[in-house]
Amino acid sequence: MKKWIFSLALVFTVSLNHSQSQEMIIDHDHDHAPGIFSPMDAQYLDPATVETGYLAVKGMQVTNYNQEARAKLDRAFVVLEQVVNSEEFKERVINFRNTKGERAFASNKGLSNEEIYGIFMEGRETLQQDTPGEMNFYLNMYNRPWSKVIGYTTGDTNVINTNWKFYKNFTVDSVVSNLAHEWTHKIGFDHKSAQEHDSAPYAIGYIVGDMARQILKKEELH
Repeated sequence: MKKWIFSLALVFTVSLNHSQSQEMIIDHDHDHAPGIFSPMDAQYLDPATVETGYLAVKGMQVTNYNQEARAKLDRAFVVLEQVVNSEEFKERVINFRNTKGERAFASNKGLSNEEIYGIFMEGRETLQQDTPGEMNFYLNMYNRPWSKVIGYTTGDTNVINTNWKFYKNFTVDSVVSNLAHEWTHKIGFDHKSAQEHDSAPYAIGYIVGDMARQILKKEELH
């Protein structure tokens, strides 16, 4: 199992319906990385045929983050914006291959990969439709040392709550992947369970986390 897959296993959510709490729980059942079709595959879609948008990552409201936590978050914001606006991200999302060998996300609401990419890059959260082109984050830190829940959110608020017990040990790439996963929920995509790793929130979180890890590793080498 790849090291980054293990780290991401700590950060993702179990998605419930929009009227219920969405809790981030520990889930170690990750045994594969997102696949991608290559230009040699019949199902491959040329990224040049798909319109590219631009997303600005914004911390709209960040509460109860200490200096250390906020510094890690700010770094994650920068890396996240770099990742989602790259051609590699577009290619990996539109050519995502699920475990059945299909170019499709699970729980995709009948949408193709390129349609999901388009919605993602449009930047309109379900509860905040008037800020296109923005990934808006409303984040709150709390501390429950006895809890196994990493964090929670609900469908009737933009706020994502994160447990300091777990966040304090997150690497920057884990924060980036978690932000992407949570924000994909905020634009209307869910997963049936914590095992549905082919869903848009999980798969996009994996893709973003992997790319963030590569960016940070390259920076360390220079």
